[in-house]
Amino acid sequence: MAERLVTLLCYWNGCVKYGPDGVYYEGSTSEKIRAKRKTELSKLLDGLYLLTGLDKQRSKLDIFGKYPVAVSPNLYTYVHLPVVNDTTLETMLEVPSKHPSINTVELYLEVNSTCDDAIDPLAACSSKRQRTQPPVVKLERDKGFEVEGVDNTYKRIEGEANGSTHGDGEMAQGVNGNANKDINVPGLETAANACLNNGVGSSASNPSSLSSLWVDDHDLRVGLRFKDRDELKKAVEWCSIRGQQKCLVQETGKDECMFKCIRWKCSWSLYAATREEHGECFEITKYTGPHTCSPIAPESFNVELAAEEIESLIRVQPTLTIAELKKGWLDKFGYKHDTTEMKAAKQEAIKKVYGDWDQSFRLLPKLMVAFHSSNELAVDWQYDPFPYPEFASFRSVFCAFSQSIQGFPHCRPVIIVDTKDLNGKYPMKLMVALGLDADDCYFPLAFAVTKQVSIDSWRWFLSRIREKVTQRKGLCLISSPHPDIVAVVNEPGSLWKEPWAYHRFCLDHVRSQFRGVFKDDDLDSLVEQAGSTTRQDEFDSYMDIIKKENSEAWQWLDKMAPHQWALAHDGGRRYGYMITDVERLFSVCESIQSLGLGLPVTAAALLLFDDLRLDFQTGLSNSLGRLKRGDMYTKPVMDKLKEFTTASITYVVMPLDNNAFQVTTPLQKNGWIVRLSDYTCTCGEFQSEKIPCLHALAVCEKLKINPLQYVDDYYTIERLYKTYSASFSPIPEVSAWPEASGVPTLFPPVILPPPPQTGVSGKRKKSDTSPKSNTEKPTKEQSKSAAKEKPVKGKGKGETKKPPLSDAELKLAVINILKKMDRTASFADIIKRLGDKFKTDLNPRKSSIKQMIQDELTKVTEEAGDEDKEAE
Repeated sequence: MAERLVTLLCYWNGCVKYGPDGVYYEGSTSEKIRAKRKTELSKLLDGLYLLTGLDKQRSKLDIFGKYPVAVSPNLYTYVHLPVVNDTTLETMLEVPSKHPSINTVELYLEVNSTCDDAIDPLAACSSKRQRTQPPVVKLERDKGFEVEGVDNTYKRIEGEANGSTHGDGEMAQGVNGNANKDINVPGLETAANACLNNGVGSSASNPSSLSSLWVDDHDLRVGLRFKDRDELKKAVEWCSIRGQQKCLVQETGKDECMFKCIRWKCSWSLYAATREEHGECFEITKYTGPHTCSPIAPESFNVELAAEEIESLIRVQPTLTIAELKKGWLDKFGYKHDTTEMKAAKQEAIKKVYGDWDQSFRLLPKLMVAFHSSNELAVDWQYDPFPYPEFASFRSVFCAFSQSIQGFPHCRPVIIVDTKDLNGKYPMKLMVALGLDADDCYFPLAFAVTKQVSIDSWRWFLSRIREKVTQRKGLCLISSPHPDIVAVVNEPGSLWKEPWAYHRFCLDHVRSQFRGVFKDDDLDSLVEQAGSTTRQDEFDSYMDIIKKENSEAWQWLDKMAPHQWALAHDGGRRYGYMITDVERLFSVCESIQSLGLGLPVTAAALLLFDDLRLDFQTGLSNSLGRLKRGDMYTKPVMDKLKEFTTASITYVVMPLDNNAFQVTTPLQKNGWIVRLSDYTCTCGEFQSEKIPCLHALAVCEKLKINPLQYVDDYYTIERLYKTYSASFSPIPEVSAWPEASGVPTLFPPVILPPPPQTGVSGKRKKSDTSPKSNTEKPTKEQSKSAAKEKPVKGKGKGETKKPPLSDAELKLAVINILKKMDRTASFADIIKRLGDKFKTDLNPRKSSIKQMIQDELTKVTEEAGDEDKEAE
């Protein structure tokens, strides 16, 4: 009996996406073939090269399988499994025998160029200019080509009508008529100078080059061809910029154009036209050069063209400093760009070189190892393993540079943590931990990129800070009052609880949550004043007003301990820092934010390294200069002294008992009480900011003593210098990046859709957030009852609004469907039947329905196991 063949559905020229059921492929070319279960990977690849029409010498095929993973006995999700050897291929080919409901194995083919693997770290020669497309190469399939273990000729299976598709070992005959049909396969673009030859495929023989300007020696010459007129103009412009020349274009006709030097004595000229045999391509047919005139300094900077010039350097050493790139440019072209221009060019070049999202995840571990070996980067990974442990999907990465770890002890004992959405190709989250330096600037401490923020990710992030970054006692942790963060901080054994740390809330985050419940601008203003005042009597006064205006608002605030959100009760732990300046906060990690602007993780990490290196160099240079000038204290201290010396107010200082002093103004009876020995003043500013307030400065002036002795040591220039004294070392060239031992090959994260908002909770939230009123609000039970009763017949219309579908109704329907359907039914089938039953779109509730199905299947399985035990 002939061995049963496995049907393979092969995709390429598309993209990998993730949905409720896991991985799937979209926008791809697809063809079916058949193979024996024991096929060798090398034999399959031989046939796939023939199927796709790719040149084996110029390109490399990576194979990935859509592998089913049972999330419950009768429900599957699919993961992206790399096929890298005979074993993993056999695993994919055995899917139909292990899962009878799956009769087709889906494979995704990723095409990479191998023309310059010495430069490209991923052996993927990406385009030097993405908009320049090479000519279409027509490759014929060899009729009757056979590969051992692979069915027949690797042609498309047209369908049941064209021949047998049963597993009897025979190929459908309906495809024979298409055996010699040409397949249009775009030639792969080149990534380095050595990649370009006279043709893209084996059948190309025309000696003319297509836009080789971008990958050759940048010289224009007769025979060069360009995709269109615009591409030709860009090439001429770039040559002019490089040579510091200018030229004019004369469009003599629709299919031809001429360029001449702007200086009439110069003989330089170029003529290009389209040729019938080349379609719409423009070819240089006449060229007179080089320029005979003197160079002209450029008037404007073109970031895209500058990026093209430095791209070859970035491929080899992506962490070249801006100063090194500027010097190289000056040496080569005789003029220089400023730092901002060159930084923009480098960012653009890195985006081009490392702009592939999927490959970026695979390269990221090697980059982190390179950072660790050269700069002692502290790093930690989280990933979701595939069936084979050497592969996994990315979940999170934590990193902190040793330079930040060394500098943090000289910052104030404050850590601010926050998160930000990254809306790139794969929506993820950025988690940051920052300190405060002596100059009141944010100090970059630790970063994490994660696919989601939850109580688990906060536990992981905060524990890694304690484990890898700092073990300082008495830290002040400032965050939002999010329940997940609060729960992690207060867990047993947490090193973020007192006395190890003191948890405080950002006042802006508190107000944001408050406004979500009580939409009242007057109340919000009162909360801001209560939280930001340094005087306890004023805090009490504001709270009394809030209580009179809205008792429920007062109760909401009273649930939080005052010392966590009110400066008057802080005790000086937060150094007066109340509000997170979001713009400033995330400007520290601007490069990581570029993830949300289309820049992949590896590129963003490289730019982050650049930003941190520049920040440390600037901070060190600035503080060293101030030390040499004799400065001792930073701007916050000097501003306070200047305020006192220029103030028009005259203070009256009266000594009291116990080394206390009363400070008043001439028209004031009850003033402020200052105790220099305790570093306190009843105004609250002295102990809050740890800098003498105006009243304390008045006492110092009265006693003729130096007020700087009462300034906290964390405000000194010497501390600022030590904060930024650690230097960054260059990382090795890409070819020398070590392998990441212990970290599997990473693939993009599986991003599941967020759980839907239920209709009932939405109604309750709307009622809870109503503006201030004197009417009594309904209780929790009354709200639930009202939600159950709504909606009823419309007023005067006799129409009945359909109530929202409850979880109980859905659960009952799921149970009934599972009883009737085959145990191998897919999640999509169940969703479809539920939608047909209730005549409604259930897509927004997919996540909750999926959980119901899993719970019911688990329950059925456990009951069956109990029955088996009883029978025994």
